[in-house]
Amino acid sequence: MGKSNIVFRSYRLNLDNEQQRRVNKVLAELNTDIHKSVNQFITDAIDFYANSFENENLLKDAGERKKKEEQYISKSDLDGIREELKNDVKNEIIMLLGAALGGGAVRAAEGGMGRMVMETVAKETEEHRREEPVDPTMMELVEDWG
Repeated sequence: MGKSNIVFRSYRLNLDNEQQRRVNKVLAELNTDIHKSVNQFITDAIDFYANSFENENLLKDAGERKKKEEQYISKSDLDGIREELKNDVKNEIIMLLGAALGGGAVRAAEGGMGRMVMETVAKETEEHRREEPVDPTMMELVEDWG
């Protein structure tokens, strides 16, 4: 009576097929000093090959799982996404315009791209305000060097 934890699989090779003839030669002449057994060599080879595929359709249920993961998006979902994007863009534009018109003094809302842009506008505006008035004497010297 066989053990319950062992499964038998048959494997046949057609020696008229060149690839299968090469495989037969490897299995027949396998160096058991390096490899534990022919059975373990085949197991290691199949395991290595299967792991190289990662998430591809190697198993029967992989295609079914992939179909479940890939769900179609409905028109109402697209309309909702479009409306959210529209509102986000509108809010960003309002914040940018407010910052530009207010000379960068408008406080930026937390998060989003608008905050970074508004901070940049505020810094540039502040730098322009800090510029020293043009000294006519310095300008004459610069023109003379020119």
